[in-house]
Amino acid sequence: MSTNGPRAEVVGSLLRPDYLKDAVARHHAGDLNEAGLRAVEDRAVRERIALQEECGIEVVTDGEMRRTAWTDPLTAGLGGFGRSEQIGLFSQSGPRRSMLPALTGTVTLERNLPLQEAIFARECTSRPVKPTMPSPSYASHLYVPGVSEEAYASREDCLAALIPLLAELVRGVVDAGFDYIQLDCPRYSALVMTETRERMRELGMSPDSWLGTMISFDNQLIDEFPEVTWGMHVCRGNHQSTWYAEGGYDLIAEQLFSELHVDRLFLEYDTPRSGTFEPLRFVASDKTVVLGLLSTKFPELEPDDVVIARIEEASEHVPLERLALSPQCGFASTFPGNLVDEEAQRRKLQTVARVARTVWG
Repeated sequence: MSTNGPRAEVVGSLLRPDYLKDAVARHHAGDLNEAGLRAVEDRAVRERIALQEECGIEVVTDGEMRRTAWTDPLTAGLGGFGRSEQIGLFSQSGPRRSMLPALTGTVTLERNLPLQEAIFARECTSRPVKPTMPSPSYASHLYVPGVSEEAYASREDCLAALIPLLAELVRGVVDAGFDYIQLDCPRYSALVMTETRERMRELGMSPDSWLGTMISFDNQLIDEFPEVTWGMHVCRGNHQSTWYAEGGYDLIAEQLFSELHVDRLFLEYDTPRSGTFEPLRFVASDKTVVLGLLSTKFPELEPDDVVIARIEEASEHVPLERLALSPQCGFASTFPGNLVDEEAQRRKLQTVARVARTVWG
């Protein structure tokens, strides 16, 4: 790993192999017991870690093989969450009614999934392991008016109970010897769209005040663990190659990039939907920007020279020594995975590592 931190990373999830999907289906049908499923998951984790090593990724994850979605450390690891019918405020195709995760009861700590994942992953590699988990700001979105009030009178009351439980998860991870944790939040990117900001104002919400509140939720957790190197992936949506957020970071950059207390910002820059690199001028001087320049949504491979040129363009706003490279998002944020195949995934990971070696040595 570079002395200035890892230059070649993944965001978290990798494609789940068909044999794992089959095992999960058999487990749900009652045809495979818990131990049998764990054995299949273990195999998938070993293979995904080996893939990252072979491709040259410096810090590895377990590929999130034990999850059905990226939210599982929160929605499956903590009690009090269910699903409710909601109209999604943000969607690639506009508002639509869906069954979505929601807080439905008092939150309790059931199991520490990031810790379980990281401990097994460490047994499979000599490289650093990066646990991943949803951020408090995302968790706050699961407080749904009309559904969650019976448990907590307000969103703030909910977070007052929830953040200490997330801190327990982190404490377990840190005490086990892991010092680099990545948070994920798809809520910040909602505010890059003027339409969303206008709709929030129609609902009596100030977009900038809302953004400040979300940042404060995340900082409460982050500030409790100064010994941790914190990453934040600012997700733009990633279910089966779809997205919801479209627009540059201009409307959130000054506030988010300076006030959020993370060390590494994972920013999606794989298509023109993400805008220009100019908002990077607001990134605080103590932060590294991990450029998500290779799409996980489409199989077409980005040429090395194009990726290198994009890094050079970004370095006009953030010094090269404070930049790194990753895919734009995970390859399988939800169970089915994105519309790419195993070979495309491998080629993109190889490109991340190869370009990182070319640029940073």
